[in-house]
Amino acid sequence: MKLHFVKYRLFYLIFSLGGILAGFAFTYGHFGGFARSISFNGGIRLTVVLSPSFDRAMVESAIKEAGFEHPIVRQADVKENKYDIEFGPDVRDVYQAKVDQINAEGRKQFEEERKHIQLTEGQKRPVYAEKTVAGEIEDILLPHLKISSDDVISREVISASYGSDLFRTSFMATIYALFLITLYVSFRFELSFALGATLALVHDIFFTLAYIGVMQIEPSVPVVAAMLTVVGYSINDTIIIFDRIRATMSDRSELSSSDLIDKAITGTLSRTLITSVLTLLSL
Repeated sequence: MKLHFVKYRLFYLIFSLGGILAGFAFTYGHFGGFARSISFNGGIRLTVVLSPSFDRAMVESAIKEAGFEHPIVRQADVKENKYDIEFGPDVRDVYQAKVDQINAEGRKQFEEERKHIQLTEGQKRPVYAEKTVAGEIEDILLPHLKISSDDVISREVISASYGSDLFRTSFMATIYALFLITLYVSFRFELSFALGATLALVHDIFFTLAYIGVMQIEPSVPVVAAMLTVVGYSINDTIIIFDRIRATMSDRSELSSSDLIDKAITGTLSRTLITSVLTLLSL
């Protein structure tokens, strides 16, 4: 049995492009853009272990009482009641300025006091212990969460430059992948096949980005890895279909282009569905 895909290509094109445009329009119109994450925009992440009586609502309430706004609270481990608490670049920059001022004043006072310190033989000259942004936030936040610094498993301060470098690296990785795939398909088949494969990949990337925007999935390194995985699965399926088209062309050269494509897609459809379902099950 041969399914007629090419016959409805205009419908598929309108549906697909319409979905992409609608997704981006909703993302920017309703949410004002893609979700922000400290991985790309910079910020502070604290991972804490709380008492079993604390739930997500209580954590958010405690953070609000401490004077912090717009935090991202994520339960990392239900059994240990472990939470990731993230603050964006606005909070980081405000407290960075405070910490810089405190350190400047404290260092000046420390240097004055150190001049009058009499050191005994073998005694090392004391060093000023600088305050950190994460430490300053912890001093304010932890009492409201009813925990001490020992309950803070990890603390990360991500600068804006790191986030921009990560975005640039992710973007270039995707561009390089598209370029190398185009070269490979050109070598394996011919340039017209390569251009079609590249357009199909660009379509898949934009459709995935539209979905990420609508669902407000936070950009992160795993999300970039997922995007590249989509590219890999897409080009793999495309090459298999192209290979079937080429084989069908050599076997049945009397068929029209539409019949060739329909026959090739129909012949590989069961493989595509089985691969997709098995991947979904493993995920």
